[in-house]
Amino acid sequence: MRHRLVSISAALLRQVVRVVARAVLVGLLFTTCLVLTLRYLGIPVPSPYELLHDFEGLSKLAKILS
Repeated sequence: MRHRLVSISAALLRQVVRVVARAVLVGLLFTTCLVLTLRYLGIPVPSPYELLHDFEGLSKLAKILS
């Protein structure tokens, strides 16, 4: 009985990891295509450093307000 529970849990965990990995991969691919398309069209796209700096500012603001 215990062996069956472990194998079912392992199969479920494998499926969850597979779905999460696929979602991350599709998200990275979509983001890359979107950024390349926006740059090709001449629309200014912030660099990753600027995005991290803005995100840090928002998290500090959230801490102050909470």
